[in-house]
Amino acid sequence: MDLTLEKRLQGFSLVAQEKASGGGARKTRRISLISRAPLQLQAILCSIPGKKELILEPGLIKPLEHVCTASWLKLKGVQRIYKHDAAESLPRSGDEVHIYMIRSVLATFRTLLRQLQPLASTSSPPPDEGLKMYHIVCVPGCYSYFQTLLEQAGLWGLVQLHHYSWDFVHFDQGVLSLELPNLYECVYLQGDTSPLPSVAQSLRLLQMICGHAPLILTFGSHSAQVVRMLQALGRAPEPTNPSEYGGWLIIDRDKDYPSSLLTPAIYAGLLLEVFQQRSGEILVDNAKNKISEQRVELLQGGSARKVQGQPTKPCSIRLNSASDEIYGDNRYKHFAQASSLIRAQVKALGLELQKLNDMRLEEMHDYVARKLPKVTELKAKVLRHLNASEIVIQMMGNFRRLQGLEEDILNNVSRKKLLAEIDELLTTDGQRFNTLRLLCLLHHCAGVAPEELQAFARNYCNLFGHQELGVLQGLAQAGLLPQLVPEKKAPTKLLSNLPLPKFQQTEFQANANRLRLLTSFGDGQDGSGGSKSQASQACPSFVFNGTYIPLVAQLCSILLKSNNAEELATRLTMIEGLQLHLDGGATATPKAYAAQAKQDVFPLKVRNLFVFVVGGASYAEVAACDFVAKLTGAQITVASDSLMAGSDLIASAFPR
Repeated sequence: MDLTLEKRLQGFSLVAQEKASGGGARKTRRISLISRAPLQLQAILCSIPGKKELILEPGLIKPLEHVCTASWLKLKGVQRIYKHDAAESLPRSGDEVHIYMIRSVLATFRTLLRQLQPLASTSSPPPDEGLKMYHIVCVPGCYSYFQTLLEQAGLWGLVQLHHYSWDFVHFDQGVLSLELPNLYECVYLQGDTSPLPSVAQSLRLLQMICGHAPLILTFGSHSAQVVRMLQALGRAPEPTNPSEYGGWLIIDRDKDYPSSLLTPAIYAGLLLEVFQQRSGEILVDNAKNKISEQRVELLQGGSARKVQGQPTKPCSIRLNSASDEIYGDNRYKHFAQASSLIRAQVKALGLELQKLNDMRLEEMHDYVARKLPKVTELKAKVLRHLNASEIVIQMMGNFRRLQGLEEDILNNVSRKKLLAEIDELLTTDGQRFNTLRLLCLLHHCAGVAPEELQAFARNYCNLFGHQELGVLQGLAQAGLLPQLVPEKKAPTKLLSNLPLPKFQQTEFQANANRLRLLTSFGDGQDGSGGSKSQASQACPSFVFNGTYIPLVAQLCSILLKSNNAEELATRLTMIEGLQLHLDGGATATPKAYAAQAKQDVFPLKVRNLFVFVVGGASYAEVAACDFVAKLTGAQITVASDSLMAGSDLIASAFPR
């Protein structure tokens, strides 16, 4: 029986388990491919004799739940499972073997080595000199310099290093994540491309399951590097069924920063703006959230005290439409519409329960036995979403003013006014990440002069401390801010003091004009005229209240609507950095492909697209691609190394 595309994507959880269990006894085509994984979790655990104790980095607990269960780990010899505490080391008895599982982050690895140094020197020696009582499993990879650091710490021969990488985690329909939240920090802020090979390995596994796409469109240097790694791994074995995707789109995060930096208007996007996401679920806590934690305590205001005054137990909401129908119905709706629908559903459930008073005894017994458990479960879900939406409303404050400011930044309305408003928000709202996020958006869209950054940095450091000055340099490394240079004395020449106009166009402005990403250039995807309210309902810009179309959604629309290679080249010829990678291994620009194409792959025979964002995707991009898929009768799968909000992207530049 043929499996649907969504069933195959849901099977990634089975893929992770098969990688963990070594493939089992089944000899199906899929399992034989999965068992070729170079290193499996079961192989690691079974190669370590003795009483094993697993110590997990807290951030790995939730993703690991998608791979295996605690009972499965106990079957593999794990006696107890602990949460790793960076401030306190865990003592070991004579016959215990400690297995640490951490992310491949240099600071975390060094902290663990410092913890193990005194323990390894004072612990009793193993009965066999070949046995090692300490093991470190690095996710997703064990880099070569880790071995050097291990030797420098004097732990060579006492500690064994391993690496393990799970593949895509299926969050929701058409949403996949590799759960590598530190990839953006490594690749864009530090210039370290070490995590990219694990991305290529996961994409190769996707090819094994879903087949090779006729073409891959990349935008950005890191995306092209991932494809080269994918090709270097060799051609993956073809599945028995034809390819599930007509094309792949892989794009760098820095090619479309506005889709991350803009505040989304949809329900799922605003949930991530306020609440912390943990591998496909959010924790709704009245006492603390993302915004309350980043805001200066003096400026918390009455709304925060009001939220804290509600003594409700923290609850979690799983961002999966199959397990939570309330989320499934409202995830990609405008937040105002979603919150009103949730309130209406609460009233409807209240009326449903009032019917018990008018029922006869027999009807009441039947209702309690059949319908009441379902109604009670649904009521609990609705109340969780009602609580979450009320917290979002209280935390976001003057949301319309924020969206108006972001729209002015996109259109570069009045530079002096924009900088003044950002400074005013810094003083009155005092959010550590979101205020800096607005300045990064302004620099990406219109450019920020070094002297303007100096003035902002002075106010920012006065509010949050001068230790944050290094964060600005990290954001400059990622292209989100200009380089911070020392202040210079004003020149004495009169000509240099004159405010001469500048007509330089940023890369964002050029691409936004060519691809019609801003609704002011023409409402709708094809640039047809109309009102802004009509545009917000007729194109993917609804995710940002009708102001901006995410780049991935526009590129997907172009790929799906192009009837031949010449039409594709006409739409993309002015965009620098776009490359087409064909199934045979050839690489060309859209213009070169149109000139020499012997067998045109357009229009796409398979109306399914796979999108991967290197550096983290947002739910606004997911919703926009979902809108394009419904509009064109296609199916679009959006995947990334992590799903994040704009504040998460800025927070990655801050030391943890």
